[in-house]
Amino acid sequence: MTIRRQLTMRFVLQLAIAGLVVLLIASMTVIWVIKRFADISISHDFASVGLARLVESSELGKDGIRFDPHLLEQVKKNGGWLQSLDENGQVENSYNTPKDVPLRYNPGELIAFWRGAKPFPYHLYLWIQDKGGKRYTLLYGAPNYTGLLLNAAARSGKLSSDGKLLLPDEATEKLNRIEGFVQLLDSAGNELASYNKPKSIPATYSLQELALRTMYNSVYGFRLDSAFEDETGRTWIIGVPNAKGSTRGDALLIPAEVKVVLIAVITMFSAILALFLLLSLWNAHRFGMPMLHMLTWLDALGKGVYKEPADHRGVPHSRTRSGKWRRRYRVFADVMFSIDKLSGTLQRDQAMRRQTDSLREEWIAGITHDLKTPLSSIKGYAHLLAEPKYEWSSEEVREFSSHMLDKSAHMDMLISDLAMTYRLRTGVRPPEAEEVDLNSWLQEALKQAAANPDYGMGRITFHAPGRAVIVKLYTPWLERVVNNLTANSLLHNPPDTLLDVTLLADEGLTIQFADNGAGMDEDTLNKLFERYYRGTDTSATPNGTGLGMAVSKGLIEAMGGRITVETALGKGTVIRLIWDHIE
Repeated sequence: MTIRRQLTMRFVLQLAIAGLVVLLIASMTVIWVIKRFADISISHDFASVGLARLVESSELGKDGIRFDPHLLEQVKKNGGWLQSLDENGQVENSYNTPKDVPLRYNPGELIAFWRGAKPFPYHLYLWIQDKGGKRYTLLYGAPNYTGLLLNAAARSGKLSSDGKLLLPDEATEKLNRIEGFVQLLDSAGNELASYNKPKSIPATYSLQELALRTMYNSVYGFRLDSAFEDETGRTWIIGVPNAKGSTRGDALLIPAEVKVVLIAVITMFSAILALFLLLSLWNAHRFGMPMLHMLTWLDALGKGVYKEPADHRGVPHSRTRSGKWRRRYRVFADVMFSIDKLSGTLQRDQAMRRQTDSLREEWIAGITHDLKTPLSSIKGYAHLLAEPKYEWSSEEVREFSSHMLDKSAHMDMLISDLAMTYRLRTGVRPPEAEEVDLNSWLQEALKQAAANPDYGMGRITFHAPGRAVIVKLYTPWLERVVNNLTANSLLHNPPDTLLDVTLLADEGLTIQFADNGAGMDEDTLNKLFERYYRGTDTSATPNGTGLGMAVSKGLIEAMGGRITVETALGKGTVIRLIWDHIE
């Protein structure tokens, strides 16, 4: 699998998992909000909502009815109490029930308490429901502070001559204990007198103000109850703090539902932000560290350091001590292999460049020596011919001239080979080839080469295929190659070395040069075609240039062929010029 596909799959998988987690967070948030709304609804109106849920969540066991502990806790928070009655009005179970609450009710008595026909210190709520073949009768009671205090204030309260409100001691004591207040308003809604009134409570009420404060006690912080006197037109107002006992001041409190939504939204976005922060940190560790390592490695390569960055123990950061890939580097294994391969290539190139520079310097020194040697000879003979003290004979002049021509030819060959190597390096192509019978042409070329007195007699043997081999080749270049290979075989080997040249023309074309000379070692073979390598020194072969094999290889490749060498010390050398396809 390619690195592109691996990274794509990993990131898609990450996004999918992150999306599922975000969806889970959102779902949990919505569930929490719904649950909190239900709790708020129960706390505001347990009589209507909580009793139904209490019955629905109840279980009938061996020990009787068991209710949801969470709902029972809400009963306690609301300051209420709970009783479960049988069909005869007997209390079966109770929770947080005060001592002044009966343990048995007569049918008429319960209805009288419930409808307010008979005084009762609590608001009563009745819930009857059938479930699982059993009829549940629940009685929920809530403190009736405002009703009792309102009756006491309207019945016994008086307005003194100095404008103060006089209340019974029992009522004032209870108001102080529950932090409640009493107001007396005239027919226009203006306050005549008050007792224990907080600063946040207004002194004048409009019809809408009194209605809003009565209906939305959770917003204003106080539960209000009022009584109107028909004879006087005055209005009595009793106010007690909400169940949590927190007064609000003049500013409106944020509704509980809004608080829940704000908390849910803030929590959800915080969780999502934390999730993506952790995902970013994980990605930075999982993908950023390997990328940073590779960038550091590439930077080191640019500075000429061709080793992978390692820790203080010398272990590469991408590897364990055992040499295996670390987990977060595995996805980048292909890239790491490529960088490692590039590092090795650059290291080898650097070594080869240094070696090439060294060989070039040696070759330049050698070629300079080769050029100076014949030049010194030409200069010496020229000085002899120019010397006025001597009168040279015609034979001596011809001898001097012959030596000068030989040295000039050698210098011309050196310069020609050097120029040819640079031409081949630039990709020069041969001139248009001519059709030739390679069999007869090669035989004639080898005959001319064998005439060289430096080679000796009878050392070259040609094996022809016995038929004409018509090809298109640029023969001047091929002649130069033949001369170079012949000279190498006969001049750089012992005097008794023999050279066999064979022409093979089957599917392709092969010209084979095989000698029985000393052969070459592996180092010489590896450097045989380098431009700046010389296998022998100039004193051994004064006609050599050190460029013959490099020129031969370049000429053969320019003509569409290739050259191979097989050799070993003491076993001779076989050089083949091969054309797989030739016209």
